[in-house]
Amino acid sequence: MASANSLVMRANLTKLYASRLPYIDEILFEPHRAPDMTYQQVFNVRDSQRAYEEILGMVGLGLFKTKSEGSPIDYDKFTEGYSKRFTHDTFANGYQVTWETAEDDLDGIIGQVTPELAESARRSIEISAYDDLNSGFTSTVTGMDGVSFFNDAHPLAFPSGGTADNLIAGDLAQGTLESALNTFDDMKNDRGLLIGMEPKMLIVPPELKWLTHELLRSQLRSDTANNAANALTMIGLQPMVIKYLTNAENWFVATSAQEHRLMYYWRREPFSDNYIDPETLNLKVKMLYRMSHGVADWRGWVGGQG
Repeated sequence: MASANSLVMRANLTKLYASRLPYIDEILFEPHRAPDMTYQQVFNVRDSQRAYEEILGMVGLGLFKTKSEGSPIDYDKFTEGYSKRFTHDTFANGYQVTWETAEDDLDGIIGQVTPELAESARRSIEISAYDDLNSGFTSTVTGMDGVSFFNDAHPLAFPSGGTADNLIAGDLAQGTLESALNTFDDMKNDRGLLIGMEPKMLIVPPELKWLTHELLRSQLRSDTANNAANALTMIGLQPMVIKYLTNAENWFVATSAQEHRLMYYWRREPFSDNYIDPETLNLKVKMLYRMSHGVADWRGWVGGQG
């Protein structure tokens, strides 16, 4: 049943109906589009056909050992590591109008509401996704290993006791960005062995876009007056300015989306439906989608907490 708060009636739109303004030149119905969607470039996006998805880490083999003549091989062992379950949630929004409101709509306003519903979905998808970065320094966003996405003590699955680091403390600058790239070079697997992930993106909020272009495009270093060459121009980092990043000082370095495990699962992409109530003839239009997202493995990401 339609609630009194959500059902749009002519009485709610008096300037269009009962007290119609006689000289309306233009009706601005949310004329500004949502920012372009970028989560597909940042997240590892996959389709899902199940109620949930799981990612299981496997700990591989260690290094070769010297074998003396005539002695048996010291066989190694692979084992299960950490795991993470992604359970899909359903998201929905919609609107409903009386038959009379639709019937007397001289300006075609009702027909503009469904595109606005799609814009709302775009914003909702991006805001929800980027909370994984906005809250990635806190315990609300954790990976398979049970600690925050960006942490200086990620526990290694094997052997016990070892840790790894993907956290840089400090504002974005020449030195901290170089430290982040060095952290990439030092990334290890759960055996504590070096891995070969390369940084591809520097992800920043709008407040840092000018500094980002200065760091990545200037031929000379920005932190000295000695005319020293800026080696960052040789790395090839792609700057990405994300409007949904809420902290003006945090920044991120990531590998390509298909290499890391910051996941985004689509169980059902947004779809719309409409219904006319046979008793009241009120129109109901809705849009729904099902998805899950979050971090499984931290590798391939470094977070700078400014």
